[in-house]
Formats: sequence, C-alpha cells, structure tokens
Amino acid sequence: MTEKLSITCPHCSSLIKVDREAGVVVDHQPPVQHRDKVDFDARLQQLENEKARSADKMAEAMRREQSKDRLMEDRFRELLDDAKKNDDGKRPLKDIDLD
Repeated sequence: MTEKLSITCPHCSSLIKVDREAGVVVDHQPPVQHRDKVDFDARLQQLENEKARSADKMAEAMRREQSKDRLMEDRFRELLDDAKKNDDGKRPLKDIDLD
C-alpha cells in the first residue's frame, strides 16, 4: 500500500492528497465555505432604506426637471421680448425672393 501525503493549499485552503510513490494527486476536497447567517429583519430594513433613498433621488430628479422647464420658459420669453423689441418691421429676405 502506497503512502499518501495530505496537503492543505495555503491559497484556497483546499485539501489535496498526493501519492508519494507515483507523485500524482489522488484526491482533492474543496474548502468548506461557511456562509454567514442572514438576518432577515436587517435585510428587510436595508431594502426599505434603499427604497426610501431611491424615492428621494426620483423626487430630486423631478424637481430639477421642473425647474429646468421653468428656466427654459423664462429664457424663451426673454429672447422673444428682445426679438420683438428689435423688430424693424421688414420681412427677412428669402432665397426664393431673389428670383
């Protein structure tokens, strides 16, 4: 019977069994991963916080969009008033009028 050497990988903590005489890996066991227990109440609270945060972001975006509309309307009125004030009553010359 051949002697087997058990080695624990320093990188991933998996267990490797090697046959000494043949120099080959005989067995491999992946590392045991311990999962953290999920606290459902804490996760539910996190989801509620994320929901509230996203609602706040949406409300802020809506306020910015509404103020943008108001600013654009004010700018349009300003430019329209300037155009009316600087109007000399003449029609602009068009390319078709040159014929």
